[in-house]
Amino acid sequence: MDIVATIISKEVKSKGFPSTPVSYFGAVFSTLKRMSREELDQTTLEALFTFLSSLLPALPPAVLRSEGEEIGVVAKRFVDVEGVSNGIINAVLKCVSCVLVGGEKGKWDKVDDLFRFLLRFVIDKREKVRMQAHSCLRDVLQSFNGTPVFSSASEEVVVLFLKFLSVAGGSSCTNNVDPQGPRGVWEVIFLLNALKDCLPLMSTKSRFKILKYMKSLLLLQQPIVTKAIVGILHSLCLSGTTDVPGETILDMLCFLASSATNKESSADSMSSIAHLLLSGIKKIYVANRSICDMKLPEVFSTLGEILACKHEEAIFASLGAFKGLIHTCICKSLIDEEVDGVIRFIPTSSKRICEILEGLLGYRYSDVWDLSFQIISAIFDRLGKASYQLMSGAIKSLANLEKLSDENLLFRKQLHGCIGSAIIAIGPELFLQIVPLNLESNDMSDTNCWLLPILKQHVIGAELSFFKNTILGIAYRLQQRSQELERDGLIVSARATRGIVYSLWSLLPSFCNYPCDTARSFKDLHKELCDTFRKEADFRGLICSSLRILIQQNNKALLENSEASDEMEDHEQKPWNTYTPEVAKDNLNILRSFTKGSSQNIVSILSEFFLDSSNDSGKCLQSAISEYASIMDKKDVKKIFQKMIRQLLNETKNAVLIQERSSNDMEIDGLDRNALAALSMKRAQLLDLALCFLPGLSTEEMDFLLKHCITPGMKDNEGIIQKKAYKTLSTILKDHQDFLLSKVDEIRVLMLDSLPFCHLSAKRYRLDSLYFLIAYFSKGSSVHSKEDIISPFLTEIILALKEDNKKTRNRAYTLLVDIGHVCSDKEHGGKKESLLQFFNMVAGCLALDKSNMISATVKGLARLAYEFSDLINAAYSLLPSAFLLIQRKDRQICKANLGLLKVLVAKSQTDSLHMHLNDIVQGLLKWQDDTKNHFKAKVKLLFEMLVKKCGMDAVKEVMPEQHMKLLTNIRKITERKEKKYQSQKDTRSLHSRTSSRGSKWNHTNIFSDDGETNIQSRALTKVSSLRSKKTHKLSKRLPGDLFNQTEDDPLDLLDGQRTRAVLESSIHRKRKVESDDDEEPEINDEGRLVISEGGKKIKREKNCFSEDDLDTKSNSGRSVRSITKSQKKKQKLESGWAFTGSEYTSKKAKGDLKRKNKLEPYAYWPLDRKLLNRREDSKAIARKGMSAVMKVTKSFEGKSASSALGVKFKRVKYQNKRKTKKHKS
Repeated sequence: MDIVATIISKEVKSKGFPSTPVSYFGAVFSTLKRMSREELDQTTLEALFTFLSSLLPALPPAVLRSEGEEIGVVAKRFVDVEGVSNGIINAVLKCVSCVLVGGEKGKWDKVDDLFRFLLRFVIDKREKVRMQAHSCLRDVLQSFNGTPVFSSASEEVVVLFLKFLSVAGGSSCTNNVDPQGPRGVWEVIFLLNALKDCLPLMSTKSRFKILKYMKSLLLLQQPIVTKAIVGILHSLCLSGTTDVPGETILDMLCFLASSATNKESSADSMSSIAHLLLSGIKKIYVANRSICDMKLPEVFSTLGEILACKHEEAIFASLGAFKGLIHTCICKSLIDEEVDGVIRFIPTSSKRICEILEGLLGYRYSDVWDLSFQIISAIFDRLGKASYQLMSGAIKSLANLEKLSDENLLFRKQLHGCIGSAIIAIGPELFLQIVPLNLESNDMSDTNCWLLPILKQHVIGAELSFFKNTILGIAYRLQQRSQELERDGLIVSARATRGIVYSLWSLLPSFCNYPCDTARSFKDLHKELCDTFRKEADFRGLICSSLRILIQQNNKALLENSEASDEMEDHEQKPWNTYTPEVAKDNLNILRSFTKGSSQNIVSILSEFFLDSSNDSGKCLQSAISEYASIMDKKDVKKIFQKMIRQLLNETKNAVLIQERSSNDMEIDGLDRNALAALSMKRAQLLDLALCFLPGLSTEEMDFLLKHCITPGMKDNEGIIQKKAYKTLSTILKDHQDFLLSKVDEIRVLMLDSLPFCHLSAKRYRLDSLYFLIAYFSKGSSVHSKEDIISPFLTEIILALKEDNKKTRNRAYTLLVDIGHVCSDKEHGGKKESLLQFFNMVAGCLALDKSNMISATVKGLARLAYEFSDLINAAYSLLPSAFLLIQRKDRQICKANLGLLKVLVAKSQTDSLHMHLNDIVQGLLKWQDDTKNHFKAKVKLLFEMLVKKCGMDAVKEVMPEQHMKLLTNIRKITERKEKKYQSQKDTRSLHSRTSSRGSKWNHTNIFSDDGETNIQSRALTKVSSLRSKKTHKLSKRLPGDLFNQTEDDPLDLLDGQRTRAVLESSIHRKRKVESDDDEEPEINDEGRLVISEGGKKIKREKNCFSEDDLDTKSNSGRSVRSITKSQKKKQKLESGWAFTGSEYTSKKAKGDLKRKNKLEPYAYWPLDRKLLNRREDSKAIARKGMSAVMKVTKSFEGKSASSALGVKFKRVKYQNKRKTKKHKS
């Protein structure tokens, strides 16, 4: 084709025509008209028609209308030739399609000839030609839509279909394509394949005719015909066509559904029918719902049969069809109508659907119960409250499935999710009428305690009155029973009952999750909450959490523009929609009404217990008070705040008096010290309580708090008071920008004045306050410049990088980075020059003489360079200074500078790293031989990073000759790692794995004390994090989950945690006893007992070393670590899996003896772990040791197993030593 295009282009240019599609068309078409059948060249003709088909879409419609008839004549002349290739026919069909799409469409007689010519090849036996004709027919029918020729073209397709259908008659077709088969059969099948894409594009009348005859074709039950019709119906239902014969298609769908589960049906056919039922029923339901409702039970029954089959593809297709039909066809009007039907016991369609879905929980579907639970959950979500009447049987079946063992029920988690969907749909009140808790039953098998965690997770939009009247009623009765059991001495049963009571109270936060009757029922519930809060310390956290949830949700709903967020789940959006601003306002008024008065004032109660408690677990009391302060009247908040401040000032006055008395006496006695500590704790609690009331304080009250509480607290001698004062200040600066605006200069002076008094424990909150203060000044709203604000606090921030407290250190790093972002923020006047200026300000701290300050400064520079790529070049300018600092041989400074170099190597581009490669290598080699401070390994790690970044050749060029062995070692290690990864079937190179450019900052990895790789440190971090998570989980365990039990009490076997702990401790005791029993007395060759002085101490001394011994060992060339490692290896070998049979050894004669109540004499030959070694020489040594066992059995005759094994060990060891010596020589 390229050659033809070149020739045509030259011909057009030679005749002086412009290079336009019309010119090329004229040249090609004139060439085709001049060619005769005798001059037919298959390749040239195919190229000409292909080139012509690419030109026709670009021609003007007028040209196509005028030349379309001649194009058809030329096309027919060459296609009718015998032996023409498929490529020519396909190109001709494309040309005809282009003429029909862009040509004359006003009269049928203008296009009928070309359209019939195209239809000839729709039933062609050549597959490629037929597929091209189908594609062209689809394009033509799509272009005819809305034109005068549309109905005629559609009718022409119907005529062709009926023609071959009548020719085929009642003939049957087979699955195999047989050219000698019945006449007309394959033409019908080919037309059906074409109609898959073309039927939705035809006229309504023609479509109805073809579907009518397809219905009769389905009765043949021929798989190939059925498959084609299923494809046509699926395409028609997925199309945008709305005018479809609903009754005809529904009858065809029902016929296909009835035949879908035959034994001869394949997985592909069942999957296709399931997809068709979904798309078809949806299509018909939108067009005519009345005729669809009666057929839904039959469709659901068919999908249930498909779900029970063994084909995974068909099962998931049935699952999707179930969910889609439930979402589409189960509408609210049907539900309301059928609820009345169920009450009158009328067998309606929706009731039959629910019965079919209930059958999915039978044992026939046990293998797909997880999918059945999804379907049942979907119908629960759709039915809502009507599930109580329509799906009560399914709910009982779900409860019965819970009683199955884990072996018979593999999908318990999915079962609980399905039960949770039922609870969400009908509410806990109706659900518990179907499946009651039965917690007061004497028989534990009748109780449904398993429902409590499911209720806790899925209750939403419930009624507070139900919790107060029903749930709390059960809890009070069980609490009385617990007290009776405890009086009777049944401690375990009493504690178990107490645990159930706690589980019932733990439902309170769930019932406070968007309750529907807060304004009506909270008044009755409030008294119960206050009484329980005073009496039961275990339930205070639950009550505080519930109150916090109520206030937060109503505050959120009170916002006028609040809408359901995308993060909300579907079951949360429905109760959220009922929370209008009016409803939320009424709820908040009820909650606010209980903050007045004295007897039932919830805020007073919370504050009282907060001050009396030594530890506020989870900060639940503080959060609850803070939420209440946000909705209280300003007058009530001011009244409580003034009372609290007076108490705080009195306590501060008493503390000052004690300090003055102690200063006069020159020392503090024990009573004063205890009193001062108690006052400090009280003052700290009062400051925390003041912090809780911040949401309800006015600017005047916050000003008073700043002057009379925070300012003195920042200069107090007690660290805990400073910590609380700075915490309060940082919270004010964060949440109240208007207050910061009015007091910014005063707060700045206060921060400067309080710096000398700052305690270490208050450092983190002071840094928080500094951040908000510096961020405000950096926005450009102050007359002070950024340098004037940052410079007074810069030294403090940098020194905080060296703090031992991890949180303080991380906050200092974050503050440093945040200042950098503020300097470079263009929205607030920042720019790169400001960032560079800030970097230089930090670097200016290197001029100080103290090593602590210098190392902290280098760490800060490394952090800035790691965060901002624009500072990499500026950091390179500090390399000479860094190498000079390294020459001081100060450990802190050298460690920080090596960390800076690690950052530069990791974050730099390869080109810039090449420029400074020589300086870096020469500077690092000065510390390469330092082993005392572990810098040798750190330097080696840096060289590995340089090799990965710059390549081995580049580093070799700048490496001195005496240090080439280091590069050789690095190369071998890298190759070994590459082979290891390749052996693990991972072809990626090691260099692609170690990308640090996008990693997060890790202080420990950058400035570690040793040279271990990051992989090891990350592994240690992961282990420690897992350990801390377990510890945190144990510490956060609810009080009702684990009861305190003394040794005298019987073991509670229902408590899995305590049972495991007892079993583990018994195993440890058993091992200890066994180890003690194994220490048999030593007997010499004469049979006399050998007694060593010191007893077990001698044995213990053999396994340990004194300090002098360790020093001598290490000086002799063997490190302490290697000695300890060899000891552990020896102990593992002696006390591992080897059993020498020493207890069967006879003390008076040779050989073994049978012992009473023991097995016959036996011994284990300890396997050599070298058998697992990859190296062949180690394996060979181990094999020789094993093969020598059978050779020396004769020499063991008459000896005991222990003595034989001992001789063998010595002999093998001696032979290995001799071989090693010979090999070395």
